[in-house]
Amino acid sequence: MRRLRILVPGAGLVTVAAAAFLLLTHPGAGKPATLEAHHLTKPVSAREMRQVLEAADVIDTDVPNAELVAEGKHLFRDPALYQDGLSCQSCHTEGGANGDLGTQVHPTAAGDFVGPRDPPSLWGVGETAPYLWTGSVPTLEELMPRLIRNFFKDGNPTGERVAALSAYLRSLSPPVSPFDLGTTSSAALRGQRVFQGKGGCISCHFGPLLTDNKLHNTLVPQMPGASDPGAANPPHAFNTPQLRDVANTAPYMHNGAFTTLRQVVQFYDKTASTAPLNLTDQEMNDLVAYLDAL
Repeated sequence: MRRLRILVPGAGLVTVAAAAFLLLTHPGAGKPATLEAHHLTKPVSAREMRQVLEAADVIDTDVPNAELVAEGKHLFRDPALYQDGLSCQSCHTEGGANGDLGTQVHPTAAGDFVGPRDPPSLWGVGETAPYLWTGSVPTLEELMPRLIRNFFKDGNPTGERVAALSAYLRSLSPPVSPFDLGTTSSAALRGQRVFQGKGGCISCHFGPLLTDNKLHNTLVPQMPGASDPGAANPPHAFNTPQLRDVANTAPYMHNGAFTTLRQVVQFYDKTASTAPLNLTDQEMNDLVAYLDAL
């Protein structure tokens, strides 16, 4: 099993758990060399946000969507535009999630919590508001100026950039899978019945992207030495991720606590807020087969 490692200044490549411990016991060890997509330390004022969003709205109306998508794709991918040469594409490869680069270890500023945050995939992101793991940003367009301010070299969130990036992100559809083609295996079909029935997964994961777009506290364990508080309301809750292409987005949960889908299923069966589900080994295997097919 491959263990995710992160570059921490002064320590080299270490596991997520080790990185969290180092930052807990040595808060002056330095800023981790990973993107800070979950903790945006450079603000965009309310006045500037309003001006940028108004400009973006005009551009979105006047410029053909295909043109905006093409420009947004360039902005998303071009490492020359970004600090440290790491673009959005680096951590959200082709719209998916790259835990090797995107997992970010806190603290990133004074008073910040301790612990890792995993990069979510961006499939169907235009339909999965609110945004970030704590649901702190209500719209995609409001998120873009903050990301540009924090990660672009010039930190300049223009209306053109916001409109283009938003258009490109809204164009990201999940890869075609057996789920789409109707070619799922017998095991996956049995797993779908567990997902919708005994497992109760469908209570939070439903619709085309398999998410209710709400925050829940399912009692995901903290990583060693971590103190991630999650959202304030509901307390300790995190955003429900969409599940398309989930087999290719390990590690799992907001903090990357689990490295396999089998571990995720076992968690919900035995220790999560949903437990006990009393799933048999066969039912757990079938449920994993269903998730693999998404």
